[in-house]
Amino acid sequence: MKRVVLFLSIMVVGLGSYSCKNNGTPKDAAQALNASVVNVYYFHFTSRCATCLAVEENARRAVEALYPDEVNTGDYAFSSLNLDEADAKAIANELKVGGQSLIIVHGKNRIDITSTAWMAAHDPEKMKEEIRAGVDKVML
Repeated sequence: MKRVVLFLSIMVVGLGSYSCKNNGTPKDAAQALNASVVNVYYFHFTSRCATCLAVEENARRAVEALYPDEVNTGDYAFSSLNLDEADAKAIANELKVGGQSLIIVHGKNRIDITSTAWMAAHDPEKMKEEIRAGVDKVML
């Protein structure tokens, strides 16, 4: 139990002290907030740690693996947005996001899966479960 608490404490401190590097292309805010699309947003900063990169990679892969047809038709989208860039800041402000986050949005429905995503950062199957559960919730 002490090891778990120590690990979680290190993760929280580590995440607070690291930011993220942009690997995605920001969208126009109006397009990105399209109410008919299920959007999975990964918000980050320019400088990034290994866990930040793993969250992005595994979340992107999860969306593409779980919903390939919807991604191809544009009904579902994954976006990696750098909070140090103006376009991403506009979307973050609209969604009331202030820092590194993994958010799933469909219309006015929104779920923040950041805490569970960081725990699943290096476990692609767990990340798929978290993404699927989040999408299911926003689709209600």
